[in-house]
Amino acid sequence: MSMFLPAYLGATLVTDALLGRPGLPTSPLLWLLVATPLGIAIVRFEEAVQARSDWDKRQGLWYGTGVGLMTLPPLGLALFAAAPVLTSLPRGGPSALVVAALVILVGVIVVRGKLRGPA
Repeated sequence: MSMFLPAYLGATLVTDALLGRPGLPTSPLLWLLVATPLGIAIVRFEEAVQARSDWDKRQGLWYGTGVGLMTLPPLGLALFAAAPVLTSLPRGGPSALVVAALVILVGVIVVRGKLRGPA
């Protein structure tokens, strides 16, 4: 989610501010069906990949591919197949909704960390 939400914010900015299309694009959300298991696999196998002797050579490719797979498809889907909902929102409304979700997510993480106490 930490990589997807900023990408989704970018998708709303592309459709809303740049292209002037009304509504909240839903097609990038479909990427979560692929991105969630993909993200789990990346995290699961990262330790094994880092333990390899050629990690220094593969580090940039590993992280670049992971970030690219999480961020580029939502932007592409927003550009070519937005499938908007909430089209009655004023201009800037979709982006504001995503920013609010990001702020709430960060707030929940901070509060959860404070409730758990120091590590």
